[in-house]
Amino acid sequence: MAIFAILMQLPQPRLIETIKSTYPNDHYAFTDTIWLVSTTGTVTDISAKLGIFDPKEPSKPIIGAAAIFAVSSYSGRAPQTLWDWLRVKLEAPTSG
Repeated sequence: MAIFAILMQLPQPRLIETIKSTYPNDHYAFTDTIWLVSTTGTVTDISAKLGIFDPKEPSKPIIGAAAIFAVSSYSGRAPQTLWDWLRVKLEAPTSG
C-alpha cells in the first residue's frame, strides 16, 4: 500500500470526519492537522474522495482544504505507534 500525508493549516472537523469514514482502518492521526492514509491510487484520487478538490468536478462543493503528498520515504523521531503503523501499512499487499 502507499502512504499519503494530508496537511491542514488548521484543524477541520468535517474533513477529519471524512478521513475517518473514508479510510476507517487506514488512517493515522499524527496531529490534529497532519493525517496519514494508506491506500492505492493517487493524490488526486484522495483529494476527490475527501472533497478537497476534484478536477473532474471543479465546481463541486468542498469539504475542506489541505495539501496531500505521497510519502516515498521517512525518517525521524516520533511515537512508536507511528513507526508500527507505517511498517504494517507499507508491508500490506496491494489489491488489484
